[in-house]
Amino acid sequence: MSDYVADTHALLWYLTDSPRLGPNASAAFDDAVNGKSTIYISAIVVAELYYLNKKLGGALDFNSEIRALFQAAQFEFVPFAADDVLDFDRDSMVSEMHDRIIVGVARRLSTALLTQDSNVVSSNIVATVW
Repeated sequence: MSDYVADTHALLWYLTDSPRLGPNASAAFDDAVNGKSTIYISAIVVAELYYLNKKLGGALDFNSEIRALFQAAQFEFVPFAADDVLDFDRDSMVSEMHDRIIVGVARRLSTALLTQDSNVVSSNIVATVW
């Protein structure tokens, strides 16, 4: 059984059933639905998803979707704590702060990250799946 951390675009494209979601990332979400894995969602991803959804004109009923994710057994939410900032230097190969936080979650949980972000992928800090 493999567990994963989802980045914002992976989660958005999963929730909107977008063909932009990579086939291996899609399979990871399917495995989670079938009870074969857990998808961890950072609090930062939830915040980014909110703003991205607003930017896209509300493609999602955000509150309903997040409540459904809270209820779904295959998803586990990970808070962002002040001491997580102490890992910023360790993950400095990732230039964007929010991505650095998400990478830190995947590294601490020893899971792959569902992302296609080239900066994250090229950093080789964590395994990535797309």
